[in-house]
Amino acid sequence: MPEFITIGEVPAVLVSKKIGRMRYNKEFEVRPGGAEGTVAVGVKRLGHSSGWISQLGEDEFGFYILSLIRGEGVDVSNVHMIPDRQTGIFFRERLPHGEARNFYYRTGSAFSQMGSESLDESYISSAKILHITGIAPALSKSCRKMIRSAVDIAKRHKVLVVFDLNMRTKLWSDEEAKPVMEELMISSDYILPGLEDLRLIYGEKWQEKDFTKYLHDLGCEKIILKLGKEGAMLSLPSGDEIISGYAIENPVDLMGAGDAFAAGFISGILKDMELKEAIDLANIVASLSIQLPGNIESLPTWDEIMKIKKGEKIVKR
Repeated sequence: MPEFITIGEVPAVLVSKKIGRMRYNKEFEVRPGGAEGTVAVGVKRLGHSSGWISQLGEDEFGFYILSLIRGEGVDVSNVHMIPDRQTGIFFRERLPHGEARNFYYRTGSAFSQMGSESLDESYISSAKILHITGIAPALSKSCRKMIRSAVDIAKRHKVLVVFDLNMRTKLWSDEEAKPVMEELMISSDYILPGLEDLRLIYGEKWQEKDFTKYLHDLGCEKIILKLGKEGAMLSLPSGDEIISGYAIENPVDLMGAGDAFAAGFISGILKDMELKEAIDLANIVASLSIQLPGNIESLPTWDEIMKIKKGEKIVKR
């Protein structure tokens, strides 16, 4: 059984080949999307057994996603192909400086129909860490209940829960998201909010300290606040500390950087690192991931991380 498990939808992403308005782009390439798939592969590349729970449509996009994730060495024994349901898809419009804009077509997808009855308690209970995001509960009410059930299973069996908010305003409103997000944050052992996530839920006026105080008062203990190129803030009831990031001057693709961070942090926890060391590893993984195109395609291996930490150059030929 995998030591790490995640639950979520991995859609097929049709990415514009050129930078600019999507309406003028005539060519697209298919890539895997989805925060959970990125984290599953990221944790695997960093040296750990990894499993993914999901549903895909029994269609060509579904077979593409399943084959790709399985080919990366992730356990897909709890991924089910659903006849007469589509695999979720979205289009990605490429913008300058590695930015992008997404257009979702995920309503009624195979994963959005997933319910608590699809969960295998023995599979989740055998893991050390369960990773969830705020994307899955945004897709449907049945997904919301399913994620809540997965967290309950994990808590019963003392499986650590890592929750990455991944707020998506195109999938649900801040009013709808707030109570669900807060319930999941309170129930999780580690929460990994991005500053942008929190501002989308609570408003633009709050600063880092306002968020961490509010979340601690809510009942959250271990908060890792992602700050982009600045790194991350480790916030505990005893105080806050910034763990500096690794600035990249010309990022190629910023999409998936937060998920690469999550993979690095989770790997650090699985390696029994101290929290600050795990966050530093997360910062390294995130910085490497934005230097190449693609979410999964850009994720580094553990050997690459070790060479960089030792100051070695990666052999090119």
